[in-house]
Amino acid sequence: MNLKKAIIKCMGPLYPILFKKRIECRKLIKENKNLSYQISYLKRHSDISQLKPATGFLREFQLAEVNYARDILDLLKPYDLQMHLEGGALLGAMRHKGFIPWDDDIDVAMSRSDFNKLIHVLKTDPNFTWIDSSQKTGHYLGYYDKLIRSNPNKNIAIRTPHCIHVFNGTSLRDARNLEFFPNDFLKEDVTEEQYLACREKFISFIQEEHSWEEIFDYYEKNWKASGIYSLEPTSRIVPGLGNWDLVMYGFHGFRHYDDVYPLKTIIFEGKEFPCPNKTEIILDREYGKHWRDYPNDIGIPHSLVDKNSYFAMIGEPQIDCKEV
Repeated sequence: MNLKKAIIKCMGPLYPILFKKRIECRKLIKENKNLSYQISYLKRHSDISQLKPATGFLREFQLAEVNYARDILDLLKPYDLQMHLEGGALLGAMRHKGFIPWDDDIDVAMSRSDFNKLIHVLKTDPNFTWIDSSQKTGHYLGYYDKLIRSNPNKNIAIRTPHCIHVFNGTSLRDARNLEFFPNDFLKEDVTEEQYLACREKFISFIQEEHSWEEIFDYYEKNWKASGIYSLEPTSRIVPGLGNWDLVMYGFHGFRHYDDVYPLKTIIFEGKEFPCPNKTEIILDREYGKHWRDYPNDIGIPHSLVDKNSYFAMIGEPQIDCKEV
């Protein structure tokens, strides 16, 4: 009998009491090791594109979201805006023919000129209620929730430093949401080094504490002053000022005009949506070749996690987003 077993035998029933935390920790480590092995096994032996859709609340929300997105794009159709699925929505359309099973939002991108036109449309079209968000600072989920509750069942448009949201619901709990992101054309003579230097300057400013009005003013002033952007189409496209990707993700190289235009269509949850001309090339550049495989955050609905943190903070019941 080794020393450890002898000590356990001598201590008898006191051992699990005195060393409860240590025993629980070892148990969790063993369970985590087994779980990691099981997940790795499933990844090796199953095709992510064949995963079943979400169930329960999340699936109901996804279907409501896709119907809302299609309705909003139809309302905007008379304005001839050239926009297309972007980010996780585009990846989901290619890999799953719809939502990534644990995703819950739809992103749409467009050129700077169309983004400016969209702002005008959202301010003047009676189907939308434009919100002056210039004085906003600080926490954003509570801000969205308050505005949605104050404008129940209206298509409220809110410009943020990272996109334009169009919400419709009675609160953040049930509100459907479509997000619009600007992309920019770079002048043909701008080098990658020049762009990256400007990009770093923009990111540094945006990450500081500013009111949204200060950020919007900064975008307008520096978009022109930088001398690197063009409203007219060029051969190179990058995430624009006011695009989440600019701040949150690394530089993945310039998109080529021919990769994006002319736009095509793709089926997303049984409905037709616009997509880039060469979707696989766009996804390869944004996510790398591994977008066809399992990601590290499989199964985590990030926006619902954020919403539940907010609801817990204000003392409201959390959304039960567990699969059924």
